[in-house]
Amino acid sequence: MAENLPKKERQSQIMEAAMKVFTKKGYSSARIDDIVEESGLSKGAIYHHFEGKKDVFLALIGHWETQTFPDFYSRNGKDRSASSTLRDFANEIIKVYKTRSYVFHAEVEFWSLSNQDEEVRKRSQDLYEKIINLFELVINKGMRNKEFMQVNSRITAISILSVFQGINWFCIFNDKKIKAESYIKESIEMIISGLKVGTN
Repeated sequence: MAENLPKKERQSQIMEAAMKVFTKKGYSSARIDDIVEESGLSKGAIYHHFEGKKDVFLALIGHWETQTFPDFYSRNGKDRSASSTLRDFANEIIKVYKTRSYVFHAEVEFWSLSNQDEEVRKRSQDLYEKIINLFELVINKGMRNKEFMQVNSRITAISILSVFQGINWFCIFNDKKIKAESYIKESIEMIISGLKVGTN
């Protein structure tokens, strides 16, 4: 039974349900009752972990990060080239898009509410700062190992993040000229090619 799941699994179940609800209804129209229904848990189980709808939404920002941008750098990046690590990120984004595209719809909701709520803006900014720092680690490793030329690592990291955020276009609009997978793969290859030592 869902109520008897370990605490971490139960929280993850609530987060996945909340992501679907906020994506479908938007923050303003979503209710705790919707999350209860989507999760299969009782209202008491949700209030045991969260004070209310906003508390769930704020927690969702951190959950979104771990589900969308796994820490390849510390997990296996040390044994792989910087280029391979960037391709790992790209492949993970494609996998999430194919299996759980609502994750990227949720990101659009973060942006929307960030314009209205200072706490959400701060939490979202902290989230993106962590992701940018992670990409900077990969870029700096590539420069250190003479795989990449010397570049401004922060500008490059933001460029990579922007490429991945472009997947939101494919979640919202039906692009009949190109597939999301082609967009991600070709875009990341263009960035890698531009960074490679001896290719310019």
